This record gives sequence, C-alpha cells and structure tokens, in this order.
Amino acid sequence: MNRTLIMRVGGVLLVLALLGLVIPVVLSWFNHSGSEIGEPECPVPQEAYEPPFTPEGAGAFVSAQGDTLAAFTLELAEGTAETTQGMMYRRSVPEGTGMLFIMPDERYQSFWMRNTYVPLDIIYLSEAGTVVSIQANAQPMNETPLPSEGPAKYVLEIAGGASANLKITPGTKWLWKRN
Repeated sequence: MNRTLIMRVGGVLLVLALLGLVIPVVLSWFNHSGSEIGEPECPVPQEAYEPPFTPEGAGAFVSAQGDTLAAFTLELAEGTAETTQGMMYRRSVPEGTGMLFIMPDERYQSFWMRNTYVPLDIIYLSEAGTVVSIQANAQPMNETPLPSEGPAKYVLEIAGGASANLKITPGTKWLWKRN
C-alpha cells in the first residue's frame, strides 16, 4: 500500500510540474501587451522614464567681489546608491537646477556619462568651496572618464554650457546649504 501511495503522489507532482512549464507558454500566446509573464504592466514606456528632480538644497557661485554669479536649486547625491545613479536617465536639466554630489573624501574624482541623455557641465569643487576644474559639455552616453584636475570633495552637475554662459571658472567661490 505504501508503494501505491508513493506512485500516486509522485504522479500528481509530475503533473503539477508539467503544468507549471506548460501554463506560462500557453498564457504567453494570449498576452497581447508584449510584456513577459510575471512582469508588472508599465503604463509609461521605459524609454520615457525620467527620475523626478527632488529639491534638497540651494547653492550659488560668488565672484571675488561677493556678487552672486548664479544660484541653483540642488538635488543632493549622498552615499553609494545616489552617487552611482546621479543624473542617469534624466532627459532634461531645468534651468537653475543641479545635482551636488557629496563625496566621502576630498581627492581626485572622475565621472562619466553612462545612461545620461543630456550634455552636462561637471564642476569639481574643493572642500573649501572653490572650483577646482570643469568638464564642460560632457557628451551624453559616453563612458570615457572625466577626471578632476585636483582634489575635490563636491561635484556639481548642471546643464551643459551653463558654466561658460555664467562665467564660472576654476577659482570661483561656491557656497551651498541643505534645505
């Protein structure tokens, strides 16, 4: 009797396993959305996704005479996950906004433009708040490293070409605060 019970249970398990393989295939024939079984429906095509801008601080470039050259609303990138994500998948950089990366140490920094759809000015800033160097109009979707020319604690990314238009150059003073 134990052998018969084992054979029946084994048969039922075999049928369940086969159904588990066949049902997804059959359901995919009737799936008109084009998404895979088990994937949630995405109302917005992934290629149109853009992370929202989150205002978390304010910053300004100041001339030697103390005049404000430009002010920015800042999104802050702190920690590994935010720093790695950065401006990836952004399709626009609203005027007067930027992302300030707060690095753990003041050292030579290097950024790239992986999965970044818009040109950016990458401004390397010292811990004292002075522009170290600028990588202007960084090419979208380019993975070539764009290094600083000296040690930097902060990195500011703004719309490509903005630093030249605003007369921001190495040595310009930078001030910022959290909201």
